Amino acid sequence: MDTEEYIIINKTAIQKRIEELEKISPLDRLCYDGMIECEERVLKEILFQSTPLIPEIEKAFKQGELTASVDSGDIGYKSKQDYITNLKLKI
Repeated sequence: MDTEEYIIINKTAIQKRIEELEKISPLDRLCYDGMIECEERVLKEILFQSTPLIPEIEKAFKQGELTASVDSGDIGYKSKQDYITNLKLKI
């Protein structure tokens, strides 16, 4: 069975790296033989294909609500907002 896999990325860190790359002088860019442009394109493509985490969590809760009652205790949180508020990512 094919399932989609997700990874968590830090959008701010990627945007900061793109900004750093854009500040590199044209002369220095020549020394790297296109590697800077390549890295910029890859990072921009990653951001383009990325999906924000919170809406994905909300979709998962909505799907779960269709199959089980949130108040039944199966999920462990009273609501999706409770879950999102307590979500702590240690990356």
